[in-house]
Amino acid sequence: MHTIMVVDSDQKSNHLVQQALSDDGYNIIQAHSPIDMLKLARSTMPELFIVESDFEDNDPTNICRSLRQLPEFESTPLIVMGHRTEGAAVALNAGADDYVRKPVVPRELAARVRAQLRRLAYMETPDLPIVAIVPDTHQVFVNEKEISLTRVEFDLLRYLCRIPDQWHSTQDLLTNVWQYPDGIGDAALVRNHVRNLRRKLEDNPDRPAIIQSRHGRGYVVKAHIQFGRSPR
Repeated sequence: MHTIMVVDSDQKSNHLVQQALSDDGYNIIQAHSPIDMLKLARSTMPELFIVESDFEDNDPTNICRSLRQLPEFESTPLIVMGHRTEGAAVALNAGADDYVRKPVVPRELAARVRAQLRRLAYMETPDLPIVAIVPDTHQVFVNEKEISLTRVEFDLLRYLCRIPDQWHSTQDLLTNVWQYPDGIGDAALVRNHVRNLRRKLEDNPDRPAIIQSRHGRGYVVKAHIQFGRSPR
């Protein structure tokens, strides 16, 4: 689960930001000002910052430079929000990774957050395979090669890929993919479908790199995940 720090003094805007991020399951830390952000950052170590630039006496330049002066956050994704027309150029030149104009559009902000986290994950682990999922057409691509899946296989992979690196127990998958009540369902059903997925996705299904498993923890996806359009 990714941790995101949000700094926004506008209550309405803050609600929209929370709404945009909640569906993706992020852990949200709220700071009340840029100064509060800098105090909390080292103790909570967020993986992404979303910061309003319209605080009094805090233009985008001050916010970005203050954060980038901390060595542990010099490459952490930073999205700046603001009303100013010239804010984007100022923020990006000062070290921000993206700028979002207010009023915030929740779906757009969520997409930009996902893009920044994907970029960060790729920088840290460039050799991981790229799995692209197109929900509207139920297509799946591994390193731009289209993979044909059944509907159940697609639903299982999509659920596993919602939050990469998160372990999912067999019961979690039975409940959220097959919609079985808690305590109902057969673990063999999950194992068989995972085995079929590996045959289609993996270079070597006997030594899976994308869908990994561990006794007592369940299943996890190790890949760069892209949701949306076909990579072709």
